Amino acid sequence: MSAGSTAGRVKAAPPLWRGILMLLGGFAGLCTLFALIATALGAWQEHREAQWPQTTARVEKCRLRAASSRRGSGYYIDCVLSYEVGEGKYRARVHSASVPAPDRVIWQYPPRQFERLEEWVDAHPEGTPIVVHYDPANPGKVALVVTDMPGGGPRTPSNLRVLGVFAVACAALLGVARIGR
Repeated sequence: MSAGSTAGRVKAAPPLWRGILMLLGGFAGLCTLFALIATALGAWQEHREAQWPQTTARVEKCRLRAASSRRGSGYYIDCVLSYEVGEGKYRARVHSASVPAPDRVIWQYPPRQFERLEEWVDAHPEGTPIVVHYDPANPGKVALVVTDMPGGGPRTPSNLRVLGVFAVACAALLGVARIGR
């Protein structure tokens, strides 16, 4: 073997931290893909609902209902609305997303989520008008396209924020792993 030969050298393995960053970056990439698909499907559904005709419904009953999940207990707004479309009279339910119970001590954003639900329910007694969009093919189905209900209405803006977080995390993790070569 000559003095300048490299035939016997073994290439050093990449550091463990780079492999971990690549794995986490790949996982964030999969989460980005999932969030992109979910956001696109949700945005398409919300776009279709925004094209539906609108009518003014009246609150029959709005209340806070308990919800429980693996993450613990929470509450959500549950409203029964009545409205007329043509000659037909309809009733439909609308609800908000669930928020943590007030006795649970956890970080939440925005703060005072339970109190915001209570305030909204108190401000919408029986007979309060609410604009809804109804499905022309099935007038018994409604959507809150524009609403002041906390955790109600379109979800695309919050889905876009989640998508952005995953995309930035993916790019940052893979970029740092690549720079570390």
